[in-house]
Amino acid sequence: MSSTMIELEKVTKIYGQGEKRVVALADVSLKIQKGEIFGIIGLSGAGKSTLIRCINKLEEPQSGIIRLAGQEITTLKGKELRAARRKIGMIFQHFNLLSSRTVYRNIAFPLEIARVKPKEREERVNALMELVGLTEKRNAYPSELSGGQKQRVGIARALANNPEVLLCDEATSALDPETTKSILRLLQDVNRRFGLTIVLITHQMEVIKEICDTVAVIDEGRIVEQGPVVDLFARPRSVAARRFMQGVLHTEIPPEIQERVFADPSPDRRGKTVRISFIGEVAGRPIISSMIRQYHVDVNILYANLDFIKNNPFGSIIVEVTGGDANVEAALDFLKTQGLKLEVLAECGA
Repeated sequence: MSSTMIELEKVTKIYGQGEKRVVALADVSLKIQKGEIFGIIGLSGAGKSTLIRCINKLEEPQSGIIRLAGQEITTLKGKELRAARRKIGMIFQHFNLLSSRTVYRNIAFPLEIARVKPKEREERVNALMELVGLTEKRNAYPSELSGGQKQRVGIARALANNPEVLLCDEATSALDPETTKSILRLLQDVNRRFGLTIVLITHQMEVIKEICDTVAVIDEGRIVEQGPVVDLFARPRSVAARRFMQGVLHTEIPPEIQERVFADPSPDRRGKTVRISFIGEVAGRPIISSMIRQYHVDVNILYANLDFIKNNPFGSIIVEVTGGDANVEAALDFLKTQGLKLEVLAECGA
């Protein structure tokens, strides 16, 4: 049995005609597996919101096929489409809460539409308020809530009908960094508890880094790169992906270090200044100390940064490796065999 929850095949969406014709999506194909958190990242206008709205057919593509749990939804209409949509919850950037309803009644709204019996409805809403940490706010109105609390209401409402898929349209863009982290932790908890498939669109690589398993990069309506998040950070192939990486990986060298690296070298020191990039379990191994012992070189650490993609460490260090020419070359070759990426920034003593 296939574990694919959502599948898009050559989906194209075009707005307008003639000079006003805009291709929002062009032959987009994706497979999203059951139970994963799948991120779609792109700049404003790249087509990501259109893509997510095509998944639940709020937007209808001109061509292509969209399947949800094996069911083709692009051909559904009326009652069948409404039934399919009950499998899909959606949360929005600006919350979309009903201002005249309390927290309790906002969460209950989709259950009322589905004509769930009052006792069952009450039990479900109470459980969801506890899940998102808003039990004490049950009688509060949206105007009395913070942005993070409003989004928690939105998440609870999206979960009301026990969906199989949760679509998140820039769910954290309107929130401050600390609140964003708390919402992302909640989404991870929901994913673990219910095995829910989450599709999250964003322009923030920090969000992708924090919780996503897989990511697709969309640029001018096309998917230019997709795969495991760790692979994207380790080896970004597209121009768009590398652009997003720059703000997260902190690859720029601080000015003070640049002065040190590119200063006139001392004639009695022979070696190279190298940036060493790493990701994953290699970060926990004593590779540098092994290199020093085996190849009899000196290492001076000039700069380092470390971060995490979910539980995977990644980062880079800038070091001076000095000693005999042959020793330095052998030492750097050793680092490459250990799965590290090297970039020679400067040579000294040449």
